[in-house]
Amino acid sequence: MKFVLTGFTQNENIRHYSFQRIGGDRKSRTDVTVGVDMTLLLKHRIPLQEAPLLCSLLLASRAGDEQDPSFMIAEGDIRARAEQGASERAKSQSKRKPASLPHETPTPRPQSAPDFGSGKLGIGLGSRTGYPCSPQARKSLLSGDPNRNT
Repeated sequence: MKFVLTGFTQNENIRHYSFQRIGGDRKSRTDVTVGVDMTLLLKHRIPLQEAPLLCSLLLASRAGDEQDPSFMIAEGDIRARAEQGASERAKSQSKRKPASLPHETPTPRPQSAPDFGSGKLGIGLGSRTGYPCSPQARKSLLSGDPNRNT
């Protein structure tokens, strides 16, 4: 027996999922509605996206029972799904590779004063040509004088 989700409606905090039960002959179809209390999903930290799956799993487990075509999911079923999800997450966490060891950070190279005489500033973008300046301007740049002449 298969169950196909056909839609849902919501009344306050209860969401009613509509399914069609498809018989073994693939011709007989029966409408079934399953109610889910959204506050219970929140309480047990079950994502909203898992609610239709939870409903279809519950319908499949009750497939032999030709009971009421409309029912609510009990808190015990929601709690069981939450525990199952927690154990699945724990199992997937244990299968992950261990974190790799951090690489050693390279030791920084000592900074040297810029070579203004060669025309290269050494600013990290390859070997850009520096602007020519007078010997007095070079001296003030090296000394850090704010009143420098260029």
